[in-house]
Amino acid sequence: MRSHSVFVAILTAVLGLTAIGTAQAASYSSRAERWEFTVQMRYLDSQSIHFNGGSEIDTNSDMGWGFGVGYNFSDHLGMSVDFGWNSPSYDAKIASADTPGTFRRESSELSTSSIQVNLHYNFIAGPVTPFVSAGLGSTFIDSNIANGAATGTCWWDPYWGYTCSSYQSTYSTNLFSYNSAVGIRWDMSREVFMRAAIGKQWIDWDNGGSEAFTATRLEIGFSY
Repeated sequence: MRSHSVFVAILTAVLGLTAIGTAQAASYSSRAERWEFTVQMRYLDSQSIHFNGGSEIDTNSDMGWGFGVGYNFSDHLGMSVDFGWNSPSYDAKIASADTPGTFRRESSELSTSSIQVNLHYNFIAGPVTPFVSAGLGSTFIDSNIANGAATGTCWWDPYWGYTCSSYQSTYSTNLFSYNSAVGIRWDMSREVFMRAAIGKQWIDWDNGGSEAFTATRLEIGFSY
């Protein structure tokens, strides 16, 4: 519900400017055959995920960031490559593989990053238009839970002198993901636009299952 509230607030703000956008329609400059760069705020809703064997993880909602590079083939059709990061905190119940029915608790913060290739379809060749988008790519997830002992090494640094550091690997994976969204775009000028959307991002787990996350996005874009 939080993601829906965020989207309603964003949508209300954008629609509040629709009258201005409509007045600009006569002077609208086509976005066709133009490149775009966007800076993104990404809100990821909380989620409860259940795994085989009884393991569970409850992630909290989180505000993340991203950016994208895109190209408009026409006023209606565009494509973008989008990069994003989120770091939601979580509580996990992990089932023991050796002793059935026993669990251990973990609390930490996920480190996630994704790259997606998306297609956008704008319904109106004008400054204010609803749109739909869909795409696919990959998502990297790091649990930040150690999966082995720390290893270290020491060396002579030319500036700091004798220096040591250690590294501890964590449970992490890279997964196939895909998404869809619906939203509204407002071209405020030939060079600047806003885009707000809400949708789903699906992640395919290694065991064959998948999970859908609700994601809300606000973008500030620059055309050239």
